[in-house]
Amino acid sequence: MRFRIFPLVVFLFLGVGGLWAQTPDTHEAKPIPIQVQPQAGYPSLRKEDSPPVTGAPLNVPVFQFQLRAAFLLTPTMVAAIQSTKLSAQNSKSDQHSSSDKDSGPAWEAPILRDVRLASPLGIKIQGEQIVAVIVFMPIELAKQNLTMLVQNQVFARNPDSSIQMNTSMHTIRIPLGTLFYYYPLGGDSKQGAPVAIEILVNQK
Repeated sequence: MRFRIFPLVVFLFLGVGGLWAQTPDTHEAKPIPIQVQPQAGYPSLRKEDSPPVTGAPLNVPVFQFQLRAAFLLTPTMVAAIQSTKLSAQNSKSDQHSSSDKDSGPAWEAPILRDVRLASPLGIKIQGEQIVAVIVFMPIELAKQNLTMLVQNQVFARNPDSSIQMNTSMHTIRIPLGTLFYYYPLGGDSKQGAPVAIEILVNQK
């Protein structure tokens, strides 16, 4: 009797095992990543395939700036550099006293820079009593006259050793190819000027 039951148990065990093998896995299937292919005419951009950043357009005007500064100008110096014919004044220096012979200011070494339209040009000038940070930005060219936005930040030492700061922002218009004199703190032929900047701009 036992020998007849044993084959039946084995048969049932094999049948249940077959059903278990056909039962689908109840574990959640992991999604397959979707790979999006670029459409025709629209290639995908990778970091190394990104187009290089180009500079300013070729039609933007470029100007060559030549600047130099002088400090503690006397009234005679201001009168000399404001004259349209400085060389003519120097030729008449023999008619004046010896104190008027050195009517020209002591200019610092010139600064030469190329600047595009609407691009800033920042300079720092320093004397014994004055430190100035000045930013020139050419914004418009019309009839050979260049309009510039100018921002000043000037630190001056007073006679009592205190420090005075002056800030301003305004526009100036200078003719191309002609010397122009700019006074960040003002100046005239009667009182002189704490600092003066000679500007010469030409279009390249």
